[in-house]
Amino acid sequence: MTKLTKEQKQTIEDAFNSIPEPMRTGKYGTMEGIEDQLARGDKIIFYMTKAEITDNDGITQANYVIDKMKVDEDT
Repeated sequence: MTKLTKEQKQTIEDAFNSIPEPMRTGKYGTMEGIEDQLARGDKIIFYMTKAEITDNDGITQANYVIDKMKVDEDT
């Protein structure tokens, strides 16, 4: 099993809080999904986060993307 550091867990929680509730589903949008990845021993954890892009006209669009982080092995 792999584990998250306190900072990594906070990063994921902040990412989840940045996206609307209806988008927080599935393997990459919930802590349950993250825990499943950790339980499998995955060394790279994928999670959903919000990315905002502002065009030249000043219009900001929100996109929801999958991000990743490397995790440590449980010792």
